[in-house]
Amino acid sequence: MVLSALSLARRLALLPLLFCLLAFLPARAEVQRSKLLDTAFQMLEKDNIFQRRYNEITGAQVTSLFETGLPYFFGGRPNDTLMSQYPDFAKRYCWESTSYYKKNKVYIYGLDCTGYITWLRRESGLDKMPTAGEILNEKKYRGNDLYCGGWNWKYPEKPMPEPQELHKSLQVGDVLVMRSKYRHVMLYIGTLRDYGFTAEEVPELAEYLDYPLGIHCSSHPRYAPVIQEYIDARPDYCRNCITTDGGVNVSILYVPPEAAPYHEYVQVTLFDYFLIDEGQYQLTIRPTDNLRAFTWYRP
Repeated sequence: MVLSALSLARRLALLPLLFCLLAFLPARAEVQRSKLLDTAFQMLEKDNIFQRRYNEITGAQVTSLFETGLPYFFGGRPNDTLMSQYPDFAKRYCWESTSYYKKNKVYIYGLDCTGYITWLRRESGLDKMPTAGEILNEKKYRGNDLYCGGWNWKYPEKPMPEPQELHKSLQVGDVLVMRSKYRHVMLYIGTLRDYGFTAEEVPELAEYLDYPLGIHCSSHPRYAPVIQEYIDARPDYCRNCITTDGGVNVSILYVPPEAAPYHEYVQVTLFDYFLIDEGQYQLTIRPTDNLRAFTWYRP
């Protein structure tokens, strides 16, 4: 009896040490390799933290198609222009004005959000999906296996899942479609926890480890100076060419903007972001204010 008591006491004494060690173990990493993710991560910049983690976890050997990542271009779609100057970027006139892009001005050519999703699905051998407008029309897709869920202002009786619970409904590879002032599409790639991030590694993101991550082609603060440097190094080819305001990147959804430690205007956009990968990567928050609809399309 004495020996048993002593043995139990020793085991109990080891519990605090065990809990301490467990706190520093890597988070579960559950992302699985797929052709769709291979293709999506090709358009990130060289040595991007998510591309690197994906390769480490799955054994993939994805490399960047463009060393700087693929730039954003308003209205950009997959076509012969996109790869016409590869490994350099193509350039072209913008055909419509926005808050940043101006009609008849020359920009480095890339893809927009829809163009990027179209490209990666086509390159992955998937069928052409409906338009964002069609997917957001929940009435049309209700009862259709291709439509998987979400929230729409037209159907308030169907509540939106809590952000930290969304990963239980989503599947990696789902196309996320949202509408606020504009429509936007992204590819759901999992959560920070799926890529091995822990609260110890990213303490500012500790409560958001299970929030959805999306890869998309959109505004991002790193691209403008990088592409401007590319333009400056090629004065003959890039004469009168204007830099982009974004490119392919990974964002986290539904995190309150005020939770981010960094807030920065680049071009005409305010970015709220966290620095991860020892300060090397700006993980932006995808704004969800004034969101009127959020749904997903499953290939």
